[in-house]
Amino acid sequence: MKRNIPKKIIRYLLKELNFSIIIFFSIFLTLTLLSNFIEEMIFFRNKNLDNELITQTIILSAIKTPTIIINMMPFIILFSCIFFYVKLLRINEIMPMSLSGISKNTIILIPAIYNLFIGILIILILTPVSSELIKYYESVKQKFSNNENLIIISNTGLWIREVKDNSIYILRSDNIEMQNFKKLKNLTIYHFDKNSNFIQRIDGQSAKINNNKIKILKAKIIDKNKNKVIKEYDYKSNLVFENLKSFFSNSDSYSFWNILNHLKYRENIGYIDQELIIKFHKYLSLPIMLFLMSLISTMFTIGLNFQFNNFIYAFFGILAGILIYFLGDLSIAMGKSGKIPLILSVWAPLLLIIVLYIFSAIRNHD
Repeated sequence: MKRNIPKKIIRYLLKELNFSIIIFFSIFLTLTLLSNFIEEMIFFRNKNLDNELITQTIILSAIKTPTIIINMMPFIILFSCIFFYVKLLRINEIMPMSLSGISKNTIILIPAIYNLFIGILIILILTPVSSELIKYYESVKQKFSNNENLIIISNTGLWIREVKDNSIYILRSDNIEMQNFKKLKNLTIYHFDKNSNFIQRIDGQSAKINNNKIKILKAKIIDKNKNKVIKEYDYKSNLVFENLKSFFSNSDSYSFWNILNHLKYRENIGYIDQELIIKFHKYLSLPIMLFLMSLISTMFTIGLNFQFNNFIYAFFGILAGILIYFLGDLSIAMGKSGKIPLILSVWAPLLLIIVLYIFSAIRNHD
């Protein structure tokens, strides 16, 4: 990249790139809002909201949209950069810039670095906003889901609130001794009636779990009248504990700034949350991914010495987007199954893109 690049050239490139980003951001935003609206309408159609149906649907559709847009940003940038470079080719701007001393590498790197900074701003500024919106979204949906159960992991342990048999049960455990929820340490079960009046409390140093059954050994039962210790106490839950992971909060409800704290909470009680680890590294990799999306767009635009019609460019973009999405999902699935390290599963597609781009650049240079 040349040291003295005319500021007018930089401003021109960024102006055209911003125009492309606005176009595709608007397209993805419209499609996302429409998709969310239909999804929420289906959810609320039997909830007897009457006059509030449309209002509630629109609000929740808008609240959910920022998170989806952040997750879609690599594809927004990919299509935006393809459109940007195709436009430069169509109006024949590449050659005059080259003749004026601006190298092709400069034309490639300026948008890529700009997209890198967009990614940094997204994770530092937008993810705190989107995570709070998702928390509100989930709290509203919880009210209409007819599900009175509540599961929380905090620095005080695992908490479960369950309503069954006209009673309220609150379960608290200090530690999950096995990742698949087969054993809990220092389990306490609080039993209340439907009016929240205390009935009894069951304490146990350890509890074994089989599907939805909890067996507490040497359980201490405390009620209003007396205390007693029994050899074994069985508690039957409506929850299947092996599937408890799916009840935890959506990883999108954690921002870049607080996700590490929540990871530590869960590790402290013996649970390694794969979804939060993946989300944290997706946050870290987002700026680099946007940088690479810009580079990929040049491989079949200004990187080729041939011009196609717009349909072919669109096909290349859609094909690249599908492949990147597929590779990302495949890699993470392999990470969750233990075939490759979990952290590597997030970064592996980026490393592959870098290798492919370097290979393409060397080949075109030759």
